[in-house]
Amino acid sequence: MQHHPSRDGQTADHEELRAALHQAADTVADYLSNLGQQPIFPAHPQAPHGALLPEHGRDLASVFEVTSSWAVANAVHVGHPGYVGHMDSGVNPAAILGDFLASALNQNLLAFELAPGATLLEKKLLQLFAEEAGLPATAGGVLTTGGTTANLTALLLARDAKRPSATRRGLADSPPLCVLASADVHYSIAKACAVLGLGSEHVIAVATTGPARRLDPADLPRAMDTARARGLEPAAVVATAGTTSCGAIDPLTAIADFCAAENLWLHVDAAHGGALLLHRQEKRRLQGIHRADSITLDPHKWLYAPKSAGILLVRHSQQLKTAHYAAPYLDRFSDHGEALPVSQGRRALDGSRRFDALKVWMLLCHYGRSGIESLLSSRLQLSQDLHQALLDHPFFAPCHQPDLNVQVFQPRDSAQIAHIAAAHRRLEAGGRFWSSYTRLDGQPCHRMVLLNATTQMADLEQLLRHLQAAHLTPANSTRLPPYLCPKGRSVASRGLLHSSPSHRPKGGRQVALGDQPNSTAPSSDP
Repeated sequence: MQHHPSRDGQTADHEELRAALHQAADTVADYLSNLGQQPIFPAHPQAPHGALLPEHGRDLASVFEVTSSWAVANAVHVGHPGYVGHMDSGVNPAAILGDFLASALNQNLLAFELAPGATLLEKKLLQLFAEEAGLPATAGGVLTTGGTTANLTALLLARDAKRPSATRRGLADSPPLCVLASADVHYSIAKACAVLGLGSEHVIAVATTGPARRLDPADLPRAMDTARARGLEPAAVVATAGTTSCGAIDPLTAIADFCAAENLWLHVDAAHGGALLLHRQEKRRLQGIHRADSITLDPHKWLYAPKSAGILLVRHSQQLKTAHYAAPYLDRFSDHGEALPVSQGRRALDGSRRFDALKVWMLLCHYGRSGIESLLSSRLQLSQDLHQALLDHPFFAPCHQPDLNVQVFQPRDSAQIAHIAAAHRRLEAGGRFWSSYTRLDGQPCHRMVLLNATTQMADLEQLLRHLQAAHLTPANSTRLPPYLCPKGRSVASRGLLHSSPSHRPKGGRQVALGDQPNSTAPSSDP
């Protein structure tokens, strides 16, 4: 059906919009209610069929039916109870609504005059997290697209604290700067150093130690001497509260002592573990974080906000200026000091910025502190239960003691370690479980991240049984064991995507948006 834009340039009248939004609400509700009933990973992902830009527009209901069917069928279902792969998870329903409303309002947090209420909410939200972290009243921050941008901004501030002229005149001065960080630090630190002109090879690795694989503060002087021997000047130490590989929390107090003695910027990458700041008892795991010069948090990880929602906190808000520039069209209130002190645009690397504070606020209201504490505690306990199960397991053994909710493990038989990737692929093909694999000290390992609120110990026990079976399947086998076979072939089956039968093509085939109404695209079922 062709559809012509309305007189005001919009593509839907009020009734069509209302009907499509009800359709979308039913679809999302059905999807969330049936997450455990379809394969986690698309067996044969593909781009949409047909032209992405048709000659004539179509009604919203048809557009949504086709696009939602394709999107769900080709997605990784990170909210599935069997998904324990990466630091991704299902999302809080209140945050979904917040994301929806933020899109409708379409505020731009570049400047106060473009988003007055949104700016004030963002600043109040940042104040809440700064207070929970124990930062002083001088603290401030900015919402970012995630941990990578937050880490980049933090190291920009660290660079400028060491070389105040760098923002205006570059890094012509010598010696070159470097950063000290755990050997298990997130790759975004190397990316940040590359972007900032420090060089990705100027991230000096500090050894990890102990059963939890935390940064070894006793190795910091050695790393400092190594840097200076290479003609480098350290500018910062990056401590991690929740390493990506195994969830370790570095000893923040000891690192802060070292930074204070050496006059170095302390940045704490708490993108994952920072959620514990909202837990009155478990925040003790982050002892020393109040001494940081900057902190990265990611509500779109363990607080279940939809992507993207990152936070950078800084100890002294006046330091948070990403560049010096003139923007008179945004500073029209500068005569009486309203726009510049309040606006967040000068504090952020991004220009146009979404109203992401809304969904974070809504999820906090929905959970409440007690709800957040209960959910975080349950995932910490599940991690301990999994660790104990692996200690007792005849086939697998843990590679470390978990600080948080990440567990890395290997087969006890060293001959099986070479088959980890193949076993993971067999498990993934089964559709019911999806873990991940990584490398520790150069060796491949299995890895689970226990974020999903619906994942229980019974799920993990089944996963271990299936993963063991996948290891023991002959390498030349082309068939999956029956217990690894997926129960269904398509996540776009009836009951998951609730929509009008008139918009569902017969025979399970999909109509592509660029096709004529009487044509059909090839089936997207595997």
